[in-house]
Amino acid sequence: MWNFLLSAAWGWLLCATAVAGPEKFAGEVDALTNKPKPAPGHVLLVGSSTIRMWRSAAADLAPLPVENRGFGGSRTEDQLFYFDRLLDGLEPGLVVWYCGSNDVTEKKPVGTILRQTREWLAKFRARYPDVPVLLVKVMRAPQKKREKLLAAVDGVNRGYEEMVRGRSGVQWVDINPPLEVRPGEPREDLYQSDGLHLNERGYAEMVKVLRPRIEELSRAARHP
Repeated sequence: MWNFLLSAAWGWLLCATAVAGPEKFAGEVDALTNKPKPAPGHVLLVGSSTIRMWRSAAADLAPLPVENRGFGGSRTEDQLFYFDRLLDGLEPGLVVWYCGSNDVTEKKPVGTILRQTREWLAKFRARYPDVPVLLVKVMRAPQKKREKLLAAVDGVNRGYEEMVRGRSGVQWVDINPPLEVRPGEPREDLYQSDGLHLNERGYAEMVKVLRPRIEELSRAARHP
């Protein structure tokens, strides 16, 4: 009886671990990859739920063509796991990356988040040597302040700045200024009730910062 209970508990633990891993996003990723492929030269959005829930992206960035492949709440390890499936057959002109927020919430070490981000960048650069990448800094959201995670957010964001030094075709952008009253004091009116995801007004503020940088990189990519 004792052996049976141990075996059952071990089996449950293995199943729970599998469900908690990247495989839990398989259906969502399948839905993304089964869509018709976009035309070459599009702006490719990759990352977690902040990207996935940016439903107005096509209108916000028009006339630039946009392909949204965000799935969430994904972590950097999930982006690595699905890298080939998500990018297979795509010919982007520019990539916008937003990921790491869920890693911070799970209290993953900042060094691990940055290492996995560098791994993703290396894989991307090997496949697309000339396509620029824009790293969007992690939002200093109310949830991060409430759970005392702002130091980790700032650590990731400083890491992004260091990461782009000496890397051709990789830049960072900070969307936090319009989302805060002052550094460390997020504007809660721009977030949904969970204190983590932006509402429509929040996305509108984000776009004010993000669109000019995307347009700038798109022009540079078209006219090197």
